[in-house]
Amino acid sequence: MRILSRCAFVLLVVAAAAAIDAASPVSSAAASREASATAMRGARPAALQLTDQRGTAFSLAGLPARYLALTFVASRCSDACPMANALFAKLAARVAGSGRSLELVTVTLDPTFDTPFVMSRLSREFGADPSLWRFASGTPANVHALMRAFGVVARPDEHGVPDAHSTAVYILDRQRGLKRMLLLSSQLTDDVLAAVSAP
Repeated sequence: MRILSRCAFVLLVVAAAAAIDAASPVSSAAASREASATAMRGARPAALQLTDQRGTAFSLAGLPARYLALTFVASRCSDACPMANALFAKLAARVAGSGRSLELVTVTLDPTFDTPFVMSRLSREFGADPSLWRFASGTPANVHALMRAFGVVARPDEHGVPDAHSTAVYILDRQRGLKRMLLLSSQLTDDVLAAVSAP
């Protein structure tokens, strides 16, 4: 019997890294955030073309000048991804009609399977308003380049389902720089809103 799912194990590892980060000024978690920021500057990931649930091509750089809350999921993942989607749905409900300058973007980490059609179906399951919450796919080359820029690692199982992967939420500022990296938690909505309100 599997005591911990692979995604749960990854989450525990990330949480442990966060705890170390809180106790030490120089840590692997801090190094990971700096590496992500450096990769973003070098690879210009904000210019990579993606396709949302409406079939509309876009890039992070081309979106309105709002803060972005970005995460990566796979439609076939049965571990952390349903929780990530549910937390984003809660965040979207809080942001809708609030006047906050924030947009949500969920990008697949399984672009070969998660076509724009599949991501559109997933978005409908959560009632996502595409003007507020985009579900995105893209070419494997572009999606994998974006994953690398944020340090996202996915490992498929024997059926090709990427159930084992790093899981976080990335807050990007209006210039598409990395402002914060957050862990999934029941406090995610408050954490995201605090991040976009902080100077």
